Amino acid sequence: MPRGFDASGKKIENARILRVLLNDTLVQREYELDAPTGSHNTELVESPANPLMLQGDHNPVAFRNMYIRPLQ
Repeated sequence: MPRGFDASGKKIENARILRVLLNDTLVQREYELDAPTGSHNTELVESPANPLMLQGDHNPVAFRNMYIRPLQ
């Protein structure tokens, strides 16, 4: 079972962002998410695995060379 959830799927701790780099610059480290972030999809509930959703800020945006690794 992924970290943060017990064997029954109940949330037992908040999600944490360990490290985020943008163009090799550290922009976030050891950040705790105390609630789900905003999204147009309000049907999703917190669970051990949900889709990753990326969002721009009112302008066209492009993402490339992204690496996402689940931790064991």
